[in-house]
Amino acid sequence: MHLCILWTLGFIATAFAAASGISSSHIRDNSELAFEHKNNSGVLARHEEVHDDHVKDEKGDNEHYKHNSEKGHDKDYNFDHDKFDIYAGPEGDDLGGELKTFYFNITEVRTSLTEGQPRFHYALNDQPYGEAIIFNEGDEVQFIFDNYAFEETTIHLHGLLQQLTPWSDGVPGVNQGAIPQNKRFIYRTRVLEQHGLYWGHSHLRELYADGQTFPFYVRPAPNRPKPFGLLTDDPDEIATLEAMNDNPTIISLSDYSVMPTEEKKVATFDWAFGFLCFDAITINNVGRQNCPGSEYLQTLTGSDTTTDKGCLNPNVITNTTGLFDDDIWYNCNETNTEPPVFEFNYEDGWGVIHFLNHAEHWDLIVSVDEHEVFTFAADGNFHEPIVNDAFIIGVSNRLGIAFRLDKPGEYVMRVAAYQDPQVISGYAIVKYGLDKAASIEYTQETGFPALPKSQPFIDYAGIAVSNETRIMDNLALRSWPNSLVPKAGEAADVLLRLDFNASGTLFWEVAGELYNPLLEMSQPPVLMNPDYYLDLNFSIAEYPAGSVVDIVHQTAPGNPRHPIHKHFEPVYVLGAGIGPFNFSSVPEAEAAGLPITWDSPPLRDGWLTIAAPPDDFSWMVVRYEGAIAAAVLLHCHILEHQNNGMAYALAQGPESFPEAPDYYKLRANGKAPYTPIEFSDADITIPVLLNDFA
Repeated sequence: MHLCILWTLGFIATAFAAASGISSSHIRDNSELAFEHKNNSGVLARHEEVHDDHVKDEKGDNEHYKHNSEKGHDKDYNFDHDKFDIYAGPEGDDLGGELKTFYFNITEVRTSLTEGQPRFHYALNDQPYGEAIIFNEGDEVQFIFDNYAFEETTIHLHGLLQQLTPWSDGVPGVNQGAIPQNKRFIYRTRVLEQHGLYWGHSHLRELYADGQTFPFYVRPAPNRPKPFGLLTDDPDEIATLEAMNDNPTIISLSDYSVMPTEEKKVATFDWAFGFLCFDAITINNVGRQNCPGSEYLQTLTGSDTTTDKGCLNPNVITNTTGLFDDDIWYNCNETNTEPPVFEFNYEDGWGVIHFLNHAEHWDLIVSVDEHEVFTFAADGNFHEPIVNDAFIIGVSNRLGIAFRLDKPGEYVMRVAAYQDPQVISGYAIVKYGLDKAASIEYTQETGFPALPKSQPFIDYAGIAVSNETRIMDNLALRSWPNSLVPKAGEAADVLLRLDFNASGTLFWEVAGELYNPLLEMSQPPVLMNPDYYLDLNFSIAEYPAGSVVDIVHQTAPGNPRHPIHKHFEPVYVLGAGIGPFNFSSVPEAEAAGLPITWDSPPLRDGWLTIAAPPDDFSWMVVRYEGAIAAAVLLHCHILEHQNNGMAYALAQGPESFPEAPDYYKLRANGKAPYTPIEFSDADITIPVLLNDFA
C-alpha cells in the first residue's frame, strides 16, 4: 500500500476515535465555533434558500443559474459596461504607463465540467473559472468586479507583492471588507519586479472552488535575464523559447466534485469527517469521471477497501454504517468527456507550458508520456532548469516547464492526485508535427477514455512505473539568477514557530490556535485597525517592517503535508526534514546537522511541508524579509483546512501601516456609498445598470 495512504489511514482512524469520545473542552469549543459560524454568518441558511429557488435545467448545459424574483418570475443577467465610468474609483500611482483594465461579472450558472450531473457554480464572465489574461511586467492594472451573485465575495490576486497597494490584497477581515451582492469593487495595483503565472481567486470561505478563479500571466520585461541559455546554446532556440514564454500555453488543473462547497461544509460536519473523495481531475476546466472499478484500483492501493471512486472507505475507518453518502464516496458514474488537446508547432522545436494547480484539496503530479521536461519557473520566479519525467505541483502553486518537440505524434498528459488518500487521474493530449493524413494508434481500457498508445512515466495513482522515472523534488529547485538570502548564514531578526497539528477530524491548528472564520466579517480589517486585533492576541503575530523573519513549521506525528501560502513577499525555502526542530535559530539547527541551503534556495509564495510519520515530527523552515508594511495572511491552501482553523495573521510593521485611500477605507469599514443595481418593472425582471457603482 502507498506509504502516504497508510499514514492517512492511521491518522484519520486515530483522530476519529479521539473525536468520537469527545470530552475535552478544546474539542467542544471547536464544535461550538463551527456551529456559531454556520448560524451567525447566515451563509448556509441562505445557500439552502437559494437552492430551493433554483430553476432546474434538465440539460444542464451552461445555462444561467436562475432564481425566482419576489414576483415569482425568473431573471437573467444583462450587462452593459458602457454605463460605467471605468476610471471612477481608486486613483493610480502616477508612475505613468498604460492602465490595463479587466472586467469580471460574477454570476451563477448551473452546469457540469464533466458532462455529468449539473451543479451550482459561480461564473466569471459567463463561465465557471475565468479565462487567462496577460499583461506586462511594470503595468498598472485594475480588475473591476461586479458582483451579481447572491453571496458576497472578495478577490485575492495570488502571488502579487502589492508593494504600493497593501489594501488591494483581497483578504476579508485582514485588508478589506467583503464585496456585497449587486456591488462593484475595483482592485488597482502596479506589478513591479514580478513576472510569470499568478491567479486571482475568491478569498471568502471556500467559494473559489465553486468557480471564482482565473489565471493571469505577467510577461517578463525585455531586459530581464531569462534562464533559457541553460537549456540550449543555439541562439535561435533561445529566441524561440523566450518568445514562447511571452505567450505560453497556460493549463489550469484542479480536483472537481458535483457537490458545491457549502453543501460539503454541511456534510463534513454531519460526518465529523473530512471531504476526501472527488469526482474528477479537470484540465483547463474539462474533466472526465473515470471508473476503472475497485478491483483495479485496489491493485494500486494494496487495500481491499478502496471504493469504486478510488477513495478510502469511510465506513470502515469510522466503524459506522450508512453515515456516508454512496454517491459521494462509493458510486462511480462514468462520463464520456473528450480529453482536451494541446497542439504545438513542430517547427518551434520546443513547447512551453505554465501550469496552475487551483484545486480545492489535492496536490497533483504531472507528466507527458515519452517526454522529459525542464522545470524553469516556480510561483512566477525563474529557477535553474531541472530535468525530470514528472513533477509535483501543490495546491495554489505554479510551475513553468519546457520540453523538446522531437518526435511528432500524440502523447498522453497524465495528471494524478499525488500521495493523497484518493486514487484519481485526469488526461489530456499533447500533439505536434502531424499532417492531416497521419494515423495515431489509440487504445481504450474499461472505465477510461480512448488515449494515444504512448508510454507512461506514472500510473493512474501517480506512482512511477519504474525506478528510472525522475520525479522532481521541489526542494531541489535553485532560484535564478543566483539570489542572496537575507542575512544568509546568520540568525533572523524574528523566528516564528507556526507549528501544525490536527484538532479532531475536521480542525487544524497553527501554533496551537484555530483561526476564527468569523474574522472574515470583521470591520474594519487588521490593516485599518491593527491595535484591536493585536490586543486580542489570538492567531496573530507582529514584528517591525524590514525584519528578516524565519518561520518554522513543525508538523505533529501522523499529520499530512500541507500546501502553505504567505501573502505579499515570497519566501526562501531553507530546509526540511524528519524529526523535531528544537533550536532557537536556523544557524544553530545547521550546526546540529540539519540540512539547510543558503545558496539560491527555492523562492516560492507557496510551499509543501513534509508529511510526518506516525511516530515522529517533520519540520520545514522558510525565510523572507518583511519589507512591506502590511497586514499579511499565512494559511494552508487546502480550503477545508484553511476554513477550519489553519490560518495565521501577521501584522508586518503595524506602526507604519499606510493609510488606505478613501475608496478602500470606506469599503473596508462597510460605509461605502454604494449605488445598487436596480431592476425594471417588466414581467421578467432584468437587472439594469443605472449608475456606476460608487
